[in-house]
Amino acid sequence: MDSRYGGNVQMRKRLVALGAALICAFSLAAQEKPNDYSMIGVYGGASAQYGFFNPSRLTKFQFSYPAFGISYVRYFTMFGMFPNMGLELGGQLNYEGYEFKMNEETKRRSTESGAYKMVMRVPEIYGLSHFHVDMADRMKLMAKVGLYAGYRMDITRTLEEGYGAYSDYVNSFRDYDRRWTYGLQGGIGAAYMLDPFEIHLNVQIKWGWSSFWEPDSAPKYYFRFAYPLDGLVSLGIYYQLTPRHGKSRSQLRKEAKEIVRSEYENFERTDR
Repeated sequence: MDSRYGGNVQMRKRLVALGAALICAFSLAAQEKPNDYSMIGVYGGASAQYGFFNPSRLTKFQFSYPAFGISYVRYFTMFGMFPNMGLELGGQLNYEGYEFKMNEETKRRSTESGAYKMVMRVPEIYGLSHFHVDMADRMKLMAKVGLYAGYRMDITRTLEEGYGAYSDYVNSFRDYDRRWTYGLQGGIGAAYMLDPFEIHLNVQIKWGWSSFWEPDSAPKYYFRFAYPLDGLVSLGIYYQLTPRHGKSRSQLRKEAKEIVRSEYENFERTDR
């Protein structure tokens, strides 16, 4: 056989294989339905609270638990172009607060209403925009961001030694304390899917836009305020209300390889 003819045959085979791969890719992109389903779930975990103060004070994170909530998630294709989007609506019982650190030089710490530590229990509602990516047959990663609003329901102050005169406010709000809270909420997470159930591990951050008290409630020598920054680590279980459609990237790659192999074998048989 002429070597040039043999070389042409090999080149044709390569071109056919490449063409099959391209056709496969476009076919899967056109035919594959993105994840399009809804689910509802419950979750629980522990919350961390921090406060940003003006004028600045030495603060540290404090921790409260249990925090828990319920949420509804709906996945969809946005504008017919973005298949990895979703929307989450939910409510949770969370916390806000702060704790002042001891100044190592002066051996003193700041107080507010005689307390060096304060925590408030806060029921909240939220709405978040979702982005999710299937990483394996049963795994997916999630990112979300949105807004929340809540009401500071009750308060517990831990008084500094020698501030017993403030004992009336240990479990009471003062006139200038703000009760409504709201702000930006976001987070990342991972899920393990055992249809029709999913196990979710989430880490969320809340940046509050409502000061703990009315600004300038003290004598107005400076602009005085404090805003919350909170975190929540939670584990939840979700139930899929509708069937989950779509395939993971590994499944799509496996199907693409099978199509290419089949097309190449067919060409080999017909070319003999």
